[in-house]
Amino acid sequence: MLSRSQAAHAAHTNWLPNRLGDMRTALRALARLANHSWRNAVTRHELSELDDRMLADIGVTRAAIRAEMDRFPWDSNPRRPQPRRDAQQSIWQRLGTMWQRHRSRRRIAQLDAETLKDIGISFTEAEAEANKPFWRA
Repeated sequence: MLSRSQAAHAAHTNWLPNRLGDMRTALRALARLANHSWRNAVTRHELSELDDRMLADIGVTRAAIRAEMDRFPWDSNPRRPQPRRDAQQSIWQRLGTMWQRHRSRRRIAQLDAETLKDIGISFTEAEAEANKPFWRA
């Protein structure tokens, strides 16, 4: 059986590595955050120095870069694009679109090989399109 002093020493020695382990974990997380923030800041700065032609090549506008530069360095989550008003369809418009897809895919399935060749679609492409469900664009 352990004496009181031995038990206190054992409890203290068991406690210390756990606390140090927690501190190490916290410091690693902080170092990762600092590294990530630094990379974000450097990347945003390098993007701002690109000319318009290079930005067009990668599909980024100057306005998007300015908006990105206004964000905090540790803010790495991409911003959600705001839905456009015309992109929000009513349920009836969605059902109409689905019905049109169903009809057009059914018609594509009925076309023969010569007609498909005339419109520039291979048989496998037509088959893949005809086998898509109506809810998939």
